[in-house]
Amino acid sequence: MKRFTTRTPVSSDALAIASIDADGLATGHATFRDTPHDWESFSASFLTEHGLALVAEDNSHVVGWAGVSQTSARAVYRGVGEISVYVAAKATGRGLGRYLLEELVLASEHAGYWTLVAQIFPENKASLSLHKALGFKVVGTRAKLGRMDYGPFAGRWRDVIMLERRSRSIG
Repeated sequence: MKRFTTRTPVSSDALAIASIDADGLATGHATFRDTPHDWESFSASFLTEHGLALVAEDNSHVVGWAGVSQTSARAVYRGVGEISVYVAAKATGRGLGRYLLEELVLASEHAGYWTLVAQIFPENKASLSLHKALGFKVVGTRAKLGRMDYGPFAGRWRDVIMLERRSRSIG
């Protein structure tokens, strides 16, 4: 299997992050957001004092990103974060999603996160399988959580499956 590398994103990664984000949005199964992250929204979500982000590179090209955003500003929840994992369409099927999620779990534990939460559309079977394979457990389904207002599912209410992973080493 090809070995990718990860690092902390920098502002010059903004176009690659937006492109990867756009690939996910085009599927209709990635997020309720209707526009890709620009650097400002990406850094506000993932590069805060209690956030965390990684980009994955293949031959010095950014081909994926993953991040943890704090779920609440309350101190009691400081170790609980919601994750996002995005892979460029041209890089799917090569184990990059798994690599990114494994690296994110390790980095999140080093940053003090004891619980990671993922919210995934039921139709995103690959993401659900990946998260389950890496120790995420289904907490439940949030029925008709939000209404899509873009793309192939515009106007449709969408369910979201909530999963969580408790650290085995901290918390």
